[in-house]
Amino acid sequence: MSRGKTIIKGAAVLTLANLISRVMGFVYRIFMSKAIGAHGMGILQLIMPVYMLVFALCSSGLATTVSACTAAETAKGNSGGVRRILHAALYISVILSTAACAVVFFGADIIGAKLLHEPNTVTALKILSFCFPFMSAGACLRGYFCGIQKMGIPAAAQVVEQCVRLGVVYFLCSAMLSRGVGYACAMAVMGMTSGEIVSFLFTYIFYFPQKKKLSKYTETTRRQAFLTVLSASLPLTLNRGIASGLSAFENTLIPQRLMLHGMTNEQALSLFGGLCGMAVPLIMFPCSLLTALATALMPAISEYASKNDFKAVGMLLERALLFTAVIGIFGCAVFIAFPEEISLAVYGRRDIADMLRLLGFICPFLYTQVIMSAALNGTNCQLYIFKMGILSSCITIFSIWFLMPRFGIHAYIAGWAASAVITNRLCALRLERVSDKFGIPPTKLSKCVICAAFVCVAGKYICRYFEPNGLLGLCILTGSCAAVYLCLLKLTDTADLRELGR
Repeated sequence: MSRGKTIIKGAAVLTLANLISRVMGFVYRIFMSKAIGAHGMGILQLIMPVYMLVFALCSSGLATTVSACTAAETAKGNSGGVRRILHAALYISVILSTAACAVVFFGADIIGAKLLHEPNTVTALKILSFCFPFMSAGACLRGYFCGIQKMGIPAAAQVVEQCVRLGVVYFLCSAMLSRGVGYACAMAVMGMTSGEIVSFLFTYIFYFPQKKKLSKYTETTRRQAFLTVLSASLPLTLNRGIASGLSAFENTLIPQRLMLHGMTNEQALSLFGGLCGMAVPLIMFPCSLLTALATALMPAISEYASKNDFKAVGMLLERALLFTAVIGIFGCAVFIAFPEEISLAVYGRRDIADMLRLLGFICPFLYTQVIMSAALNGTNCQLYIFKMGILSSCITIFSIWFLMPRFGIHAYIAGWAASAVITNRLCALRLERVSDKFGIPPTKLSKCVICAAFVCVAGKYICRYFEPNGLLGLCILTGSCAAVYLCLLKLTDTADLRELGR
């Protein structure tokens, strides 16, 4: 099999695994939201930034470096170099993650009470700390398999992790829920920790026979391996660490500023949990479809940009953005038209509906960000992406700090929308430099909006007589609307479905 086909096959496997994991993760969120409520989800959302920050500092950059270096050394036939680099990355990641484990475990009281301002997070943080070494080592091993183009193993590990998480939470649910919200969140973290440990063991089982094939003899010294890993991973780690740190600051700030708006601590956490733990994952779910497009877009744009073929880059971007607009505008219409139906079918509650309706307006911009980032990555603009991430966080933090005490959660949504619009525009200006034709014709956008609005208004009218019941009814409703929407796009000559498929 040619290298191009291998990469496409690997991308398809990872995309399928990502879709399965997202579905399973969604089932997990539905179960947790019904088990611990919005208040518990809010506490859980305070803990997640700690996990993401440790992952960014101890794993993310190292895993990417292992993947890139493994691919390069394998192409040279230097399997001994692969072994040295992987072992160097594992040593570094385990040392960093063990230090993080000690800091979080012994400092859980301070982190929970002083930084997160929520004592109920202390027990969960202590449990979470035990997964850090397994998480970091597992990420490096998965990076190795990505480097040798064996994507099935990282993909399977991803699914295994979700299965273990679901299973542990399901079996612990009855015993932990009766002890209070702190233990309920600890139960969720036990599931995460168990998932990370089993995922590492699963990956290591497949690595063990591979290890025997790697030569012990190489011209690459241990010192060279460590310097290679550190020099390549340090910029990535700093960039992702700063981005994760700002995201963590946002999450811890929201409940505090909501209390200045006049809410109690429990009300603020419940609203925060409803927004970030329930509503946001719903509107971001369609991004699973865009992951495959983004994965395929990066190498294609990189190839054409290296040849200065600006016409081909423009054509690729126009098709990708049209595909994104078709999904984003339809998603926007669905969330605006059916927020109550979605909220009831998925979570069995109505209080998420208003958030879904407001967030629906941001969908096209959020989805476009996925494609913009992929296109910028393809043109080696990683530093620019980092700057846009910092700008986006600064806009959001400004709205949280200055506007939320007066306008409540609407200030956060408005700030998020403003950051998405501004960064999208700036990214578009940057991409215009490497494309002679960028964007979608306004007439096509108008037709997408009209078709989506017509379909959803008709669907809303039908719901008066045939109210959808449960998730199955919701799937039938949205599936029918999507089918009619695509037919209208074809009839109005807005989008060629076969062209979009390619």
